[in-house]
Amino acid sequence: MAPKMFAFMDAVEKPPIGNRKSYMSIPEAKLIGDVEAYATQKDEALKLQRFYYLQYNEMAAKLETDLTAVLTRLEAAKNNLELVKKFRNNPGEEFQSLIQISAGVFRWVKVMPVEQVTLKVGNALQMAFDLPEAEEFIKKDITSLVKQRLQHEHDIDFLQDQVNTIEMNLAVLLKHGLDNKNTNING
Repeated sequence: MAPKMFAFMDAVEKPPIGNRKSYMSIPEAKLIGDVEAYATQKDEALKLQRFYYLQYNEMAAKLETDLTAVLTRLEAAKNNLELVKKFRNNPGEEFQSLIQISAGVFRWVKVMPVEQVTLKVGNALQMAFDLPEAEEFIKKDITSLVKQRLQHEHDIDFLQDQVNTIEMNLAVLLKHGLDNKNTNING
């Protein structure tokens, strides 16, 4: 359960997905029904399934990396919201803060009363906000990040299902190949 300050996050829902099964363009894996027909119909059946397996694993690695970035940004936004709330709830009050002066060098400083903050709003863009505006901007950013997290988690789960399907296909094809080999040896 999120603290009261972050209760709004609990109400964020996964965006509609429509008639698709994933937010990314993830092709759906199909279980091989007739193994004999598939194996004879596709002379490279095993290679094809291995290709799909690698493709799904690459997508999963990218999604995991993206999810980690979203979670990092989400934690930073939550920390920023806490700080802005602290400034709003204690107007005119000075604060002690530890800041980094250079790599590995920190110093305690006195922060004068804060009425305005500068937030990063794009890759190379920063804007100054009054505290109420900053709070609203950060809440919208958090809501967007939670939606991204939900989408990534959905797609990671979907990809895991696809990997499981391909693993079953590979197992069936390998067993089929072994059975054929044993039949040819013993036959």
